[in-house]
Amino acid sequence: MSAHVDQELALRARVLLAGSEPPTPWQAYRAHRLLALDNPAVHLPKLALAAIELTRHHPVLLRRDLQLRLLDEALAAAAAIAADDPYRPRALALIHQAHAKRLTELGITAG
Repeated sequence: MSAHVDQELALRARVLLAGSEPPTPWQAYRAHRLLALDNPAVHLPKLALAAIELTRHHPVLLRRDLQLRLLDEALAAAAAIAADDPYRPRALALIHQAHAKRLTELGITAG
């Protein structure tokens, strides 16, 4: 995931995430998506959880296709966490738990 990241955008994303006001779910998702390109160890798990959280909010809440794509992206981000990352097992467990819970809330049986 080592793509060139515009440093000004990356700085804005970091400031947004570190600010005194919590970002909206959409802002958190976009920020972690951008920052995961530059620092996947830190931001891939956060991206996965932000994608799952975003499925609960308007206007995504109204679009089942977007919800499913975000849930797929969450699993892809989780799978992309480096195998040698010592926090990977805990992150995967947390992401898979949040994913399964959201599927249940949507009335979708995993299979």
